[in-house]
Amino acid sequence: MVRAFVVLLLCTVISGCALPRGAALKSEMLKGAKDENAPFQLVEMNTTAMAMVEKWPAKGASLAHSWPGGSRGSLSYRITAGDVLAVTIWDSQDNSLLTAAGQKQTSVTDLLVSPSGTIFLPYVGEVNVAGQSIESARNTIATRMEAIAPSAQVLLTAQQGQNSTVRAVSGVAAPGAYPLPDSNYTVLNLLSDAGGVARDMDNPVVRLLRNGATYETYVQDLTSNDGNDLVLRGGDKVVVEDLPQTFIAMGATGSQQLISIKHPPVNAIEAITMAGGLSPGRADPKGVLILREYPRNAIRQDTHGPQKESVVFAMNLTTAEGLFAANNLEIQPDDIVYVSESPVPSLNAALNLFRLGGSSATVAGNLGN
Repeated sequence: MVRAFVVLLLCTVISGCALPRGAALKSEMLKGAKDENAPFQLVEMNTTAMAMVEKWPAKGASLAHSWPGGSRGSLSYRITAGDVLAVTIWDSQDNSLLTAAGQKQTSVTDLLVSPSGTIFLPYVGEVNVAGQSIESARNTIATRMEAIAPSAQVLLTAQQGQNSTVRAVSGVAAPGAYPLPDSNYTVLNLLSDAGGVARDMDNPVVRLLRNGATYETYVQDLTSNDGNDLVLRGGDKVVVEDLPQTFIAMGATGSQQLISIKHPPVNAIEAITMAGGLSPGRADPKGVLILREYPRNAIRQDTHGPQKESVVFAMNLTTAEGLFAANNLEIQPDDIVYVSESPVPSLNAALNLFRLGGSSATVAGNLGN
C-alpha cells in the first residue's frame, strides 16, 4: 500500500507539479507559441533569423535629432563679427596723417567688427577683416594704408566677442563660456576643457544648439568615431544629458535585477554576463529568451518588422550558430533577458525523492510486519 503511494507521488513530482524552482522551464515559457492565436511571436534565433531581425526598427529610448558629422578647419584663430580689435600704427614720416606732431605711433582701440565683418579706420575707411587670421588682417590693413602712409607698420590684436565663444551649458564638470582658439575647435575639445562629462551618467548624450536647430549624438559615438567630432562655431551651445536605458535580468542568472545599459550597444551575450552569467547547475543554455514589446506602429506582415507587439527571441547557446546569433542580437531598452531553468535539477530531485520514498516504503513495510 505504501509503495503504491510512493509511486503515485513520484509520478506527480516528475510531471512538474511538486518541486519548487527558481525559474520556469523553456517549455513552460513557450507554451502555445505555435498556436495561431498565440499572444506573442516566437523567433528561434539563427543566421537566417538574425538577418531578418536586423531589419526591424529599434525600440525604446532613441535620439530625436540627427548629427551633422565632423569637419576640420584652420588651426589659426579667425576674426568674426563681434570681435573687438586694436590697431597700433608706427609711421616714421614727418607730418603724418596718422600720428600726432612729435609722435611716431598711434593706437586705435575698441574697433568692433560689424555684422558685415568690417572695421572703420580714420583716413582708410571700411576694412573687411572677418574670416581672416590676425596676420592676414594685419596685412590687409597695412596695404590699405600705403596710399597715405607708405612706410607705416601695423600691429593688430583681437579680443574675442560672443560670436567667437562657445558655451558648455550642463552635464560637464565646469560649465561656462569658452573662447574658440582656432577654427578647428571641436565638441570633444570643449568637453575636455570643461572638465569632462559628469561621472554619474550611464549613457550621456550630446546636444548641440546652433542657430535655432538641435543636433544630438551619443558621447560614445563621438569618442569611437573621429569623423563625428564636429567643429564648433561661435555661439554654439553644448548640453550633455543622461539618457538612461535599462533591461531586466530574470530566471536562472547569477543575479535578477534591473541593469543599466552603459555605453550601448549591448548584445545578448554581454547582457547575460552583466547579469552574472548562467547560474551553475540551474540554467538551461538551450533556453535563453529575450522578451521584447514593440510599439503598435512597428507591426509588419513582411520581414521588415515584427508580426506581433510581443516577441520572444529564443537562443540555444550550446551551438555555434546560437552563440553567433546571441552575439549579434542587440538588447533594447526594457527588454527582459530570461534564462530558463534546466529540467535536469528537477529530475535529480525527483530521483532523490524516489530513493527517499523507497526507504520510507521499506521502513513502512518493516513496521507493517
